[in-house]
Amino acid sequence: MKIGVIGSGGIGGTVGTLWAKAGHEVLFSSRNPEKLATLVADAGNNAKAGTIADAAQFADIIFLAVYYWTTDEAIASAGKLAGKIIIDATNPYIRNNAGEVQRVPNVSSALELAKKLPQSKIVKAYNTLPTRIFAEEHHLPNPYTVFYCGDDTGAKSTVSQLITDSGFAGIDTGKISNVINQEPGGLLYNKPLTMDAARELLASI
Repeated sequence: MKIGVIGSGGIGGTVGTLWAKAGHEVLFSSRNPEKLATLVADAGNNAKAGTIADAAQFADIIFLAVYYWTTDEAIASAGKLAGKIIIDATNPYIRNNAGEVQRVPNVSSALELAKKLPQSKIVKAYNTLPTRIFAEEHHLPNPYTVFYCGDDTGAKSTVSQLITDSGFAGIDTGKISNVINQEPGGLLYNKPLTMDAARELLASI
């Protein structure tokens, strides 16, 4: 698969590298692609770097892993995203005037994204676990769960395969309207769980 990573920091860089090492073609993007040389080298022969527009043009699957407050800028820089699968790893946090990161109340970043990009196939995934888990605890014999949700069955099937390829176990939590369970404050957020424990927790919702 061809994957464009928009937001090549902690989550984007780490998960994108796992996909590249699994054999997928990955384009890491930045406003300054030359700064991604080390990341591309670490990811291997299946990885390259480019602009955000390059990522959108290159890939059928976009991994959106930017800061919430830069989402609109990223979308504008990408250009045409209609028809593409967009894996949304963002969480609705902002920095206040004191420089502190805080949750935006009563906001779902995924539902906002779905309204902004109605012709794209939004799947929420990779937002519930910290970067350290993705970097250090992938491909375990009993892998951690990555929850995902969305309204397009085909897109979710693709994302499920990518979750497996990155060394984790995917669990479908249903429609995009269920995303609040996966975002900050939700019962599924920041829960490093193996499959059996994750299914038990999901059944309690």
